[in-house]
Amino acid sequence: MTGGWPDVELIRMTLPNALRVLLAPGRGTARVAMAVHYGVGFRAEPPGREGFAHLFEHLMFRGSESLPGGRFYDHVHRVAGMANGSTHQDFTDYYQVLPAAALEQALFSEADRMRAPRFTAESLAEQLAGIEEEIRQATVERPYGGFPWPLLPGVLYDTFANAHDGYGDVELLRRTTPDDCAEFFHAHYAPGNAVLTLVGDVDPEKARDLIERHFGDIAPRPVQPPPDLGEPEPAADRWAAYSEPGIPATAVALGYRLPDPERDLPGYLAHVVLARLLSRHGLGRAGWPRPDGSCGFFGALAAKDPDTLVLASLLAPGVTPEHLVTAVNERWDEWADTGEVVGLVDEAIRGLRSEHHRRHGDLETRCRALGRAEVLFGRAELVDELPEHLAGVSASQVAQAARALRSAHKGVLVIEPAPDRTRPRPAAIRAPRRPEPSMRRGDAERLARTSTGPRPLPPLGPRRQPRMTDLSDTTLPNGLRLVTVRDTRAPLVETRLRMPLGRRGWARPRQVDALVRLVGARTGSSRLAQAIGGEFDLCTDGQWMDVSGFVPIAMLDDWLSILADVLVTEELPALAGPPAPPAGPGRIPDRTGDNALRRHWLGGYPVDDPVDLAELRRSVMSPSGACLVAVGDLDPESFATSVEKALFSWQPAEARPDTGLTLRGTEDLLVLRQPGLAEVHLAFCAVRPFDPSDEAARYLATAIFGSYLRSRLATRIFSRGRAGYEAYSGRGAFLDTHRAYVRARVPRGLVTGALDDIRGEMRGLAVDPPGDAEVTSAREYCAAQLLSAFDSPSVLADLLRQTVSSGQEPTWLERLPGLLHEVPVADVATAGPDLFEMRHPAGVIVGDVDHERFEEDTGLRVTPVSDPAI
Repeated sequence: MTGGWPDVELIRMTLPNALRVLLAPGRGTARVAMAVHYGVGFRAEPPGREGFAHLFEHLMFRGSESLPGGRFYDHVHRVAGMANGSTHQDFTDYYQVLPAAALEQALFSEADRMRAPRFTAESLAEQLAGIEEEIRQATVERPYGGFPWPLLPGVLYDTFANAHDGYGDVELLRRTTPDDCAEFFHAHYAPGNAVLTLVGDVDPEKARDLIERHFGDIAPRPVQPPPDLGEPEPAADRWAAYSEPGIPATAVALGYRLPDPERDLPGYLAHVVLARLLSRHGLGRAGWPRPDGSCGFFGALAAKDPDTLVLASLLAPGVTPEHLVTAVNERWDEWADTGEVVGLVDEAIRGLRSEHHRRHGDLETRCRALGRAEVLFGRAELVDELPEHLAGVSASQVAQAARALRSAHKGVLVIEPAPDRTRPRPAAIRAPRRPEPSMRRGDAERLARTSTGPRPLPPLGPRRQPRMTDLSDTTLPNGLRLVTVRDTRAPLVETRLRMPLGRRGWARPRQVDALVRLVGARTGSSRLAQAIGGEFDLCTDGQWMDVSGFVPIAMLDDWLSILADVLVTEELPALAGPPAPPAGPGRIPDRTGDNALRRHWLGGYPVDDPVDLAELRRSVMSPSGACLVAVGDLDPESFATSVEKALFSWQPAEARPDTGLTLRGTEDLLVLRQPGLAEVHLAFCAVRPFDPSDEAARYLATAIFGSYLRSRLATRIFSRGRAGYEAYSGRGAFLDTHRAYVRARVPRGLVTGALDDIRGEMRGLAVDPPGDAEVTSAREYCAAQLLSAFDSPSVLADLLRQTVSSGQEPTWLERLPGLLHEVPVADVATAGPDLFEMRHPAGVIVGDVDHERFEEDTGLRVTPVSDPAI
């Protein structure tokens, strides 16, 4: 993939109706992202209309003239696209990401609701119920609900626009009528208050024609003037304290006014750097949690002035909110000295620039960011200029920002443990502001009468195939496979190293976990990568050991040096017996079950023998069978030379007898009892060796059975009203072979019903094989879904690693969408039962399950297993 965002200049146009358009072509992606930003958010709501902007966002998905009754998503779901919207302080955005072939359908759907939305009492009632649940989960059901947003603005600000939240009061919102919605639409959703952005596989001339065709006849309307957000700085610190039962510690959030980015962008960005410093380096107090610092409640440069710098932290035992404020003030005093922050600022800026490049290498993120910068500041170019603006922030500017915060008055929000829950007293419900009756009567009906009639949804355009140019696949002298793709969307390299654990690692998952933690701690790999503006994550899932990361292209050799230290580290101690599980949340049940399966299929393994971690490292961290994937702005040949030089001392261990394993008990159904789990985790699986010649048929058969929106499992669960559990199918490498599996997460009371559903659909694959219509639907969805692999360098690197480790060639990602359209229906019908028909299900069940009772209830024979080293 040779195209990239820096290669193409941003293209602007404005339609006669004042709709602003941004085009940002990016070659080779095969998908397109589209966003429409309207210059209205919840700070534009007048008193009495709290929460209306958010309600209206929901309503815009529920019906328009040509797509009534919730049909908006039909074209999106059919081609594995996504569509959503969000409401912010000063804008509301609606966005879609779909195959380039569906671009006209996406434009049609957005234009239809900009031209002629439909508001009914029924859709209002439906969306109000959903919003009530959303508010309850965000502010009541969640621990520390409302912290720091939406509670903190009410502490720091006085004016209604800045202090009220975007949720509002459901009882007040229930007074909303369809006429109210039509009024809001006319006031704020005019073309002149909107920005349309397209990013991705877009031909500019064709895109212009389509945009003019679908948006050009939308009538212009006057644009409501923006709200007055002006507010003086607070004259003193402001405190608000609330309480909540059941929380483990007191939470404190500090809110400071930020400089106006339109008038003082360097000053604003100096505060962005300062927030990063506090998040990374904390308050310098032993045992104190590091505060989470951020600019903006929804991210940096996501709101007009006034905006807020937020510091949020849980308190350590014995620490009071006053202690925290004192410590923050002392940190500002320390960092007010330029000499104290010079090195810290350089490192923080490297990280911020890299993260910005990485985020905006993604199709959707870039599209939404361009539209947001345009609607807020009139400068979409700011998205691409921001890394250089950050590079220009000096240590003296950051020190000046620290001095300003030290003297600034702030808002302090406290939520502390207590028997009763307290929150701000709701304001008295006010009657919504109403225009003169002559202006409002029958607004919704009048909107419907002004329409020109329904229009047909355009057909899909020609399919586009993704392309990876400058793809290199080579093997180094030490046995390491190296797969590289040149991708210029960001000045970074995405790196993914995968190593199979082999027999010793598969049989000792807890020891491998201990090895990962010890090597990471001794080398300091994560911290060192952060210092150069990158990321380095070493982890294991029981099947593989993985290194995932990214690095600025200029620091690539430094990142490879960190990798070499991890792979060839000093001698490590021996472990006597299985190590304790890692601290923190409970283990993931699906992984625990897979670990139990591996040990069982390997015939067990002694769990109390001493383990030499150095020997284990040499066994599992070996270049033999390993693959390093790199996607980024690099030259494949020079990168291979750099890798070979950095890893010259990484040599394979002695030959390991890990191929051709003799597996035992693969037909057994294990039960691993774990009391306390609220749900039972089922994994039925069967050995199904890899067959490249049949992969397209197997891919579609897996989807039809249980891995996409319209799969048989999903349809059965929905039709039987079993919304309380989920189940899906898949395939993947397991030990030195492959397996097909069905996973389900089920409340204890639904296990028998879930088993009936899964086994019933397994039998149905042979009795009722998929026909032309079912296969056609799966072809269209799956081929389109595969195109998402090229949405960003990060996603592409992930999926290349998965593709190669599963036994395919890297070009498989390019070829598979076309193969799915070619494979015969009969082959798909045969592949289904070959993969998933299991007359006597094998696999593992993890949960609070008594195996004897389970056998009585289900008639299945099971094998109980214990958990000494899983």
